[in-house]
Amino acid sequence: MWNNSSQTAQISIETNQLIIELSSKVNDMQKKIRIRDIREISASVIGIIIFSYLLYEIPFPVTKIACAFSIIWFVFVIYKFRKSKKQNTTNNLSLSMTDQLAQQEVTMQQQAVLLGSSAYWYAIPPFIINFIFIVGLKNPFDFHWTNSIAESILPLTVNFKTGTLIGLAFFYAFIIWINKRVVTKDINPLLKSIKTMQQQLSNE
Repeated sequence: MWNNSSQTAQISIETNQLIIELSSKVNDMQKKIRIRDIREISASVIGIIIFSYLLYEIPFPVTKIACAFSIIWFVFVIYKFRKSKKQNTTNNLSLSMTDQLAQQEVTMQQQAVLLGSSAYWYAIPPFIINFIFIVGLKNPFDFHWTNSIAESILPLTVNFKTGTLIGLAFFYAFIIWINKRVVTKDINPLLKSIKTMQQQLSNE
């Protein structure tokens, strides 16, 4: 009987230690998520300012439309990451271990969905918008437009446009890959560990 009690106590101590280690990993991931959310929101605000200026300054009609769509997309990105920021809540230590694990599981599942679907809202839409933006660029002289800074930055020649589009295609493909890798390498293992811990607690 004493042996059984000792073994039960040992199992309980080991379980608590594993929960602490798991919570530390989840907290580290949540910190990374918070930093990412702030970074993306800040970048989107800057993007809105830049494309608002381009919408005002650039005379090409198709490119103007692309600028307007870019602004709308940046607003949508801010909405997505503000929502993520709200969902990424700090663990409530007043909850039981079981409830804390359930909270962590929901948070990680939400992040898995967000990143797993990033191709459809974070990569493909801006690539299409940029494609329209670049294709819509015309000869400035035909529109009696002069802006030395814009002309030195914007891809106005065919070769410059082609190279820029190829570069953007690789860039957005990399974004899709890196987000899927985060889900596979970081979030899914955490979800698996949470599920294992939940089963272990239910068996005690």
